[in-house]
Amino acid sequence: MRLHSGTTLLLGALLIGPLLLAGCDRDGPRMSPDTVARAGDFSLQVEGAARLLAPIDELPSDPEVVAALADFWVDYHLLALAVNREGELDRIDLGPVFRQQESQELVMRLRDAVIEEGEPPSDQEVEAFYEAERPGERVRARHILLLNPEGATPAQLDSVRALAEDLRDRARAGADFAALAEEWSEDPGSAARGGDLGFFPRGSMVPAFEEVAFSLEPGEVSDVVETQFGLHIIRTEEREFPDMGEIREQLRTQIQMQRTSQAESIFVAGIEEPADVQLADGGLERARELAADADATLSSREANQPLTRYQGGSYTARDYREFLLNQPEQLRQQIEMAADDQLEGLLRNLTRGELLVEEARSRGIALGSDEVEEIQRDIREQYRNMAGLLGLADITPEEGESLNAAVEQRVDEVMNRIVRGEQDVFPLGNLSLPLRDHFGWGLNESAMDRVADRITALRAEGQVEETITPDAVPEELIPEETPPPGGDEGGE
Repeated sequence: MRLHSGTTLLLGALLIGPLLLAGCDRDGPRMSPDTVARAGDFSLQVEGAARLLAPIDELPSDPEVVAALADFWVDYHLLALAVNREGELDRIDLGPVFRQQESQELVMRLRDAVIEEGEPPSDQEVEAFYEAERPGERVRARHILLLNPEGATPAQLDSVRALAEDLRDRARAGADFAALAEEWSEDPGSAARGGDLGFFPRGSMVPAFEEVAFSLEPGEVSDVVETQFGLHIIRTEEREFPDMGEIREQLRTQIQMQRTSQAESIFVAGIEEPADVQLADGGLERARELAADADATLSSREANQPLTRYQGGSYTARDYREFLLNQPEQLRQQIEMAADDQLEGLLRNLTRGELLVEEARSRGIALGSDEVEEIQRDIREQYRNMAGLLGLADITPEEGESLNAAVEQRVDEVMNRIVRGEQDVFPLGNLSLPLRDHFGWGLNESAMDRVADRITALRAEGQVEETITPDAVPEELIPEETPPPGGDEGGE
């Protein structure tokens, strides 16, 4: 059976984000204050977690580090148990992972059934595209940048603009542009080079700057251009294009992809518009609540609550919750904090995916029983492969030792190697969900702070037998820093 790997517009309706699972404390019996995590019959205690992390100086005593560690601890215990207990993998309900793959395959088969690729573009069409679009075009330009003083008065801003216009006029009158840039430009990156920015393609500069640079003929000086960086005077020096013969086949493929994408857009619109998708009353608020607490148990009435409605059906809280459970905690937080229009866009995209799956089924597109079994075998093989990568396969208890004891010892060894940077971390992704549903699990958020405090105490009291500075601390255990306001500007 062919499982498609390419992501198209139709498939994109189903692939909203990476299919990972981050844990939160939920299911099962209440844990004691000293229990950090539970995975089936296994438990991670505050003291054990603290002593695992304390020797690693580069790991901060931070509850987020503890939570990341506990997530992997849970998944690796459950994975080891599932793979090493005879017949256990066959008893696990693979539903959440299977449904995702089934939906992708149905939509791709729908695409294959309705989208005609057509004849490849002719040489004449490729040449016309090359002349009109100038793909691969690059220009080499210089610029003079004048900054607007912070908190400048209108008079000061007028003075800066007057200087910029004077420099423009002098450059147009024949003055040496490079010399003017060396003397006047306030761009520290290019002033010493006479304002030379080198060659750059489209998409590498801020739009206002780029539009002018690519519109100028070589040797031409621009008017004053304003961007978020300040006022620019631009001189384009050279323009270059790749040879037509070098990129002919690339362009042919690009044109064909554009045509296919347009055909897909028309088809999707033909499905979506008659459906008349509308937000349900309270849909945005409920979607936000679920993003904040996706693991909460839903009553039948709550699960069937529509978030969007369309002709003949609805996208429900149950559908949305399954989507959320296949997403990382970071994405859930972004969804929770998203603006209303962004959240509405997400719900409409998810609903579009449902409509496409329904359309596929209505056309009789379905997986055969052999194909269903093959997908399930593939998923189970993914579990075995992951266990092999982690060193959690082929666990054989010693004489008189239980499988649980052998699993616990092996996972402890793996976790120690991971925090020391001696072994790669392999997140299970959406493979976590069936394991956690099958065996039961839990994270005790209130214990995370206690572990962090205990790590600090162990280090302060000198109770760490060996301080380790690994070559590489696993980035999966390091909390993400909040980026500075505005982030990287990009551009010249």
